[in-house]
Amino acid sequence: KPIRIYINSPGGSVTDGFGIIDAIRLSKTPVYTINLGICYSMGFLIFIAGHKRYSMPSATFLCHDGFSMAVDSLNKLADRMDFETKQMEEHIQNYVLEQTNIDKKLYQKKKRVEWYFYPIEAKKLGVVTDIVGTDCDIDAIT
Repeated sequence: KPIRIYINSPGGSVTDGFGIIDAIRLSKTPVYTINLGICYSMGFLIFIAGHKRYSMPSATFLCHDGFSMAVDSLNKLADRMDFETKQMEEHIQNYVLEQTNIDKKLYQKKKRVEWYFYPIEAKKLGVVTDIVGTDCDIDAIT
């Protein structure tokens, strides 16, 4: 029986989120993710880890380059920003490209803006597998 993760999230920590993503991806039990309202930022990245991905018809998604609240000495801040803008950004990009039909050119164009979209566009992008009420009945997610 699949594990269902219901998501309604404005986002959160990248390192914490990738802990959840790794657990989903390594699960021998299928994991279904369901967008109940919003999957923004890290919530979006967790959502696309699902083996099947469902969305409520009025839900929304946000994919962007993230947000940092780093506070430290200038040298330590420079080190962190170097890591976040090179290694972490590349890790996130590779993950998004692997989990969806979003190509590198589109991702590069959209990553620096707040890229919001609804389930119909999300399905075309390979973000969503099923829109509840269109592709499946609500019983599929309960």
